[in-house]
Amino acid sequence: MKCKSILRRDVVARRDQLSPNGIRRLSEAASSRFFSLPEVAAAQVVMFFVSFGSEVDTLPMIRRALAEGKRVAAPQADPATRRLTPREIRDPEKDLAPGAHNIREPKPYCPVVDLKAIDVVVVPAAVWGEDGYRIGYGGGYYDRFLARLERAFRIGLGLGMQVLTEVPHGPCDLPVDMLVTEAGVRRFTRPKKPGAE
Repeated sequence: MKCKSILRRDVVARRDQLSPNGIRRLSEAASSRFFSLPEVAAAQVVMFFVSFGSEVDTLPMIRRALAEGKRVAAPQADPATRRLTPREIRDPEKDLAPGAHNIREPKPYCPVVDLKAIDVVVVPAAVWGEDGYRIGYGGGYYDRFLARLERAFRIGLGLGMQVLTEVPHGPCDLPVDMLVTEAGVRRFTRPKKPGAE
């Protein structure tokens, strides 16, 4: 199996070849599948990643979630600690600005959201495995963040072209509960944490 860095480079390079119209069309299809999920319909607080480059476009999804009356959080990254802080956004046009790594994130005035309040976390990746494991972009931000979650439902979001049969992963890598692409939805079972009911 190829190493993470080569898989990341190869898959992102293929994704970058998509046209803006192609990304928009695939993003709309993935969004439709996402919002049809019962876990999303029932969620009151959803944390989205803010897309960059050729990722699934999450801004229309953020706007839709807000229009449906959900509270929406987005991650603020701290490069010094490589930790993500969820902050609430009410207007993505006003509340987001380029931050760490030039990715849009909530401005400092946006209130911090308690991790226990989050019902659904939408997780990005460079590469997805069919078993729900992921290869991120190399910073380890989401691995650290997912390890801190207790009750939030984890939904991976990507394009079908990012999904491989399997990806290398270690003991610190955490899978998602579900993976959504324009091509379909995959659900996974996840062992409960010790002491969880």
